[in-house]
Amino acid sequence: MSEELLKALMKLFALASDADDITHQSRVIVENYLNQELNAKLVPTYLSLYDKNIKEIHHGDGKDALSKENVMAVCFKINAVLEQKQKVVILIRLLEYILADENISDHELQFLLTAARSFNVPVEEFDDCLKFIEGDTTHIPDLENVLLINSEESSNLQLSKHISKPGIEGNILVLKFPSVDMFVLRYLGNSDLYLNGQILFKERTYILTVGCSIRSSKVNPIYYSDVVSSFLVQKEGQKIVFKASGLEYRFVTGNIGIRPFTMCEENGRLIGIMGGSGSGKSTLLNVLNANYTPNKGVVTLNGIDIHKNPEVIKGVIGYVSQDDLLIEELTVFQNLYYNAKLIFGGKSNEEITEIVLDLLTSLGLRETANLKVGSPLDRYISGGQRKRLNIGLELIREPALMFVDEPTSGLSSRDSQNIMDLLKELSLKGKLIYVVIHQPSSDIFKMFDKLMILDVGGYLIYNGNPVEGIKYFKRAANYANADEEDASGNVNPEIIFNIIDQKVVDEYGHLTENRKVSPEEWYQLYLDKIDQYVEVVEDPPSPPNIDFKLASVLNQFKIFVTRDVLSKLTNKQYLLINLLEAPVLAIILSYFVRYFPFSRATSEYVFNDNENIPAYMFMAVVVALFIGLTVSAEEIIRDQKIRKRESFLNLNNGAYLISKILIMFTLSAIQTATFVLVGNTILGVDGMFMDYFFILFSAACFANVLGLNISASFNSAVTIYILIPFLIIPQLIFSGVIVKFDKLNPTITSRTVVPVIGELMASRWAFEALAVNQFKKNKFEKNFFEYDKILLMADYRKAFWIPELHAKAGLIENMLRSNEKGEAFESSLALIKAEVDEQNKLYPKLAFQFADHLVPDKVNLETMAEFNEYLKLQRTFYSRLYNKTTQDKDDELSQLSKSKNVDFVEIQNKYKNQSLSDLVTNKSELKKIDEYEGRFIQLNNPIYRDAKGLRGHFFAPRKMLFGKYIDTYVVNSIVIWSMTLVLIILLFLDGMRRFMNLFNR
Repeated sequence: MSEELLKALMKLFALASDADDITHQSRVIVENYLNQELNAKLVPTYLSLYDKNIKEIHHGDGKDALSKENVMAVCFKINAVLEQKQKVVILIRLLEYILADENISDHELQFLLTAARSFNVPVEEFDDCLKFIEGDTTHIPDLENVLLINSEESSNLQLSKHISKPGIEGNILVLKFPSVDMFVLRYLGNSDLYLNGQILFKERTYILTVGCSIRSSKVNPIYYSDVVSSFLVQKEGQKIVFKASGLEYRFVTGNIGIRPFTMCEENGRLIGIMGGSGSGKSTLLNVLNANYTPNKGVVTLNGIDIHKNPEVIKGVIGYVSQDDLLIEELTVFQNLYYNAKLIFGGKSNEEITEIVLDLLTSLGLRETANLKVGSPLDRYISGGQRKRLNIGLELIREPALMFVDEPTSGLSSRDSQNIMDLLKELSLKGKLIYVVIHQPSSDIFKMFDKLMILDVGGYLIYNGNPVEGIKYFKRAANYANADEEDASGNVNPEIIFNIIDQKVVDEYGHLTENRKVSPEEWYQLYLDKIDQYVEVVEDPPSPPNIDFKLASVLNQFKIFVTRDVLSKLTNKQYLLINLLEAPVLAIILSYFVRYFPFSRATSEYVFNDNENIPAYMFMAVVVALFIGLTVSAEEIIRDQKIRKRESFLNLNNGAYLISKILIMFTLSAIQTATFVLVGNTILGVDGMFMDYFFILFSAACFANVLGLNISASFNSAVTIYILIPFLIIPQLIFSGVIVKFDKLNPTITSRTVVPVIGELMASRWAFEALAVNQFKKNKFEKNFFEYDKILLMADYRKAFWIPELHAKAGLIENMLRSNEKGEAFESSLALIKAEVDEQNKLYPKLAFQFADHLVPDKVNLETMAEFNEYLKLQRTFYSRLYNKTTQDKDDELSQLSKSKNVDFVEIQNKYKNQSLSDLVTNKSELKKIDEYEGRFIQLNNPIYRDAKGLRGHFFAPRKMLFGKYIDTYVVNSIVIWSMTLVLIILLFLDGMRRFMNLFNR
């Protein structure tokens, strides 16, 4: 206290009484007050000042000195310095001072009323205090804010609370000051009672501090928490009883995390959980809050098994992790606001805003409401403010049962005290709060109503009053001063762990690694002394009421989208990279592959001459997949901790996942659009924007959902980014571009269709769609594609297919003449029959009439002679078809030239690309026909051959789907989106995580 304040207080005491009422006892009260506030050397100085003020004020009639203005002037000085609780204490001491002569005059009453008003003490509390201090054994005040503690089983008082403590002589009275949550005590009796080791004098008023206890050799201790609990007013539906019975938890490895124990707690308590590293504190917390399912035993809330019936108690349990659960890009207000919108589905935006602002005020965060939260390394608010905001995220819905994991870690002592004050205040409002804490100060330690101590191996070795816990372990260790208490009320929690971990000393006086008392021995002592005496309370008839209604699934989706979009828009670095990544890559890629033959004669870029167009198309697919993966790979894992907290609300997981998918798809649409716009413009890919955009967008969406799946399945961002190459590289190898499908290991490939491993690659479907569409639908080729398709088919038949069949027929004729019908004979005949049967289906009018004779038992030289005649007819047919189609194509070309007046050479240079044509026609393949699995296969011109099903050769222009031939671009788009849909279903079912868990087990 400052000297100025002490002078004001001495003057206030002097003003308090008439000269006739001042007694020796009055001076003793002032002296006692000074002894509590100052060291012994300063007490005489201020007592002398008090005596001097008495003489000056009460010299003569003293009317001027005793005026109301003088009293208020002194109170004004005190108001400017002291906290409200200190002012209440002064008012109590003034009452004691005035009532020292057991009488109160009108002047003294007016003085007290003036002081009470000046100190902003409610009139009702002043009246209660006056009656409380005036009370004696014969007249006990019957007031709502009074607690009576005596040996009687019940009380005749109507309003006052009552605690029965057998063995107490007389009465203990406790008065509560609701405005400051403070309790004062008076003892009306003659036995020896001790408050924190100091004897209680009869009819003197004592301030009850957090963690204090009243003791006697004849009475069980009365703890501060007992007093607080007596004043809790339970609203209907708010009563909770939380029990654990025979609880045991084992890890997947088989190690025991928590050993069996029994527990029963009611609301209105702040319970600490302490223990060394690896003792199972966080494990216990996660079992009690239903994050982990115990192997044995049961945890109930009002009789409801929280692990078997989580939906019944949804919203009742709150969990504040030691991890930071804030969205760093949002402001303090926005973090709370969007959390509140998810919870209060039935309230308007204005009501929610008011609730959030009120909570920010109570948390002391109103001034930081519009500050961005930032990361722990780049923060805009302090560590203590971050912790309070984390607690506020749970506090806004007021859960009846809260679990808080190490709320003071990394905080200053002042911030730690503020956080614990907040939690204590919540418990005083009727919440049951469990707090895992490490190395608490004396003040914080005494705040707990109960303390649970765990030892290594998950052994619970203590569960009871914190201060009593120190004595418990001292007695167990045979300390001489086990029951001694510090007169100052301070305690040292480290004593407990020093005793628990005490080491054995060897014969040389050195400490060994062996403990004097093992965890098993401490656990057995707990079972013998505490566990079997746990008082089990009857469960209330119903679960606690929930005062909030979750937002609808649609509104949850909207909130998730808004929250995520806002956080992304606020993160300028994220925006810059993701919006510029695609166009910058497009510029780099397209600029360096913008090839044209350079000579002195010409240096003009011609699209048709650019040999890198297929490479550009393939790299565009790779870019779409890569960007799609990287942009989504961290989306869910980044929210993992926030989602863990929100899981206690039973929010709709589907709404969250759809919001992520929508945002990723939107971002991918922007990225692929800018990539195509820039890349195609530089390379002169004209008239194909939507065709390129849709396929690349589809590939990016596939990658988005794949990224979301791995983001939801792994616990480390580093692991995810290590995994990305394992997902991208197969897309490169098995795309059919870098390594042709027919050049892969023969054990996994086929020469007629794309191998299965290729069919699983989105890159294969996307590139094929782009290549086929670019070749077929460009403004030059689209006019002639169908003509070229017939021409090249007819040319293949007459130039390669018919000669090969003729050769096979000659081989068979030779074998028939020599009567050598071996394996070669049968295989050659089977090949001819298969080819003829297929040809008969295609052209029934030209069917070979003796096809059923093309079997070993029936074939003869006459049949083969007929077959050779059949081949001549086929050659004639295909020659005529070729000539007719050539004429039709020339007519079409002539008509287009006349009607549109176009230069086809110019159009060809602008829209066709020779390198792509060479690729899709397989021009590099010298062999045009080959024998494979009993059939002839065409090796050239795959772009002009339709696939006979969904699976077919690479670069087929059309594919059979649902019994119809459909354009490859459409079919491949359907396949990519089908693969994306499968991944979405897998994401919703959390399939990949479940699969990974099989390996973990």
